[in-house]
Amino acid sequence: MQLYYWAALGKCVLWALILLIDYTSINVYEDPTVGIGLWFLWMFILSRGASFFLFLWVQKLYRQIEKDRLVKDSYKLSLLFGIFVMINILLLLLWYRNKIIGLALLLGFVALQITLFSDSKASHDHKQ
Repeated sequence: MQLYYWAALGKCVLWALILLIDYTSINVYEDPTVGIGLWFLWMFILSRGASFFLFLWVQKLYRQIEKDRLVKDSYKLSLLFGIFVMINILLLLLWYRNKIIGLALLLGFVALQITLFSDSKASHDHKQ
């Protein structure tokens, strides 16, 4: 289970390296497409790496299940959150984001999380 911790921490370190390269080596005024592309990558890596620890902490407070399951679920939630952030940023860049689309995306991702993380053990026990 330590692999999940190291992967999330590695994403945070990778985010810091990309941020450092972005601010020291690239002039975003001369080449805005590279700046926007790196910013897009930067936001995805940050949202995945940092949200893992946030989701792990929140789940430890509210869910009473084994630690291995908490870590795996937190890592899956961080991927979903990263995708959610990227879709929102893409819609903002394309000028398609509004309150209705934002609410629909939020409800869609909440429904996706509920279906993915609902306790499906009962349906598996029924087959045995």
